[in-house]
Amino acid sequence: MAGDTILTSASKFCCLGSYLSNTVAMDDDITARIISGCTAFGGLQHRLWCEHGVSLKTKVEVYRAVVLTTLLFGSECWTQYRRHIKQLEQFHMRCLRKIAGIRWQDRVSNTRVLEMCGISGIEAFLLQSQFRLVGHIVRMPDFRITKQAFFGQLASECRLQGGPVRRYKDSLKINLRACDLVPSVLRTAPLDRSVWRQCCSNAISAFEERRTAALVAKQKARKDPVAARGTMMWTCDVCGKPCIGLFAHRKSHR
Repeated sequence: MAGDTILTSASKFCCLGSYLSNTVAMDDDITARIISGCTAFGGLQHRLWCEHGVSLKTKVEVYRAVVLTTLLFGSECWTQYRRHIKQLEQFHMRCLRKIAGIRWQDRVSNTRVLEMCGISGIEAFLLQSQFRLVGHIVRMPDFRITKQAFFGQLASECRLQGGPVRRYKDSLKINLRACDLVPSVLRTAPLDRSVWRQCCSNAISAFEERRTAALVAKQKARKDPVAARGTMMWTCDVCGKPCIGLFAHRKSHR
């Protein structure tokens, strides 16, 4: 109740362009961001993306400045799960394929599309925005409410067992370990802005290289699973086809 006005409770509401829900989930906010990104991307469909006189580099820079900023608005505060990253990655790759004029019939991998466009995956942008915000919070004075909430702990009670809802700190620790950074680095490294920026840049670049290498290895394993496992091949003396289990294959000729 605010004065004489009775406030009704809502399951979700929009505040400063971000959707907040009573379940502390990011699904509604990310869905709204994807819709806004689709609107921004569709507004440049005939003016830029389908214009053959504009270079691919220029199109990607405009995409980064207009569409990605709309898509990732408020992403530094997200506590995302893997399903959220997949949703954003699908939108990211779909836009890049449209910009580069690549159809699904061309059978071009996502890693090749990123290489052609000279841009990283969406997870690298999420890591960069989160680490930048954390650096600002660590450098804040101790009386700031944002810093007190970030470093605060529960005075009593405890969290429920059996896989509780992921907190922002949990997501931050997962992302730090994914970039080969220990959580204790937040004590000193962000105090120097230039050092923290360089540290995050190197860590995210290494993360993106490992992620790309893992996708390439997964693609090779999918196309040639036998060579990926290092399994010995045998040649059938009846049909001449290579096979893994020669004894089982011979039964098919009986």
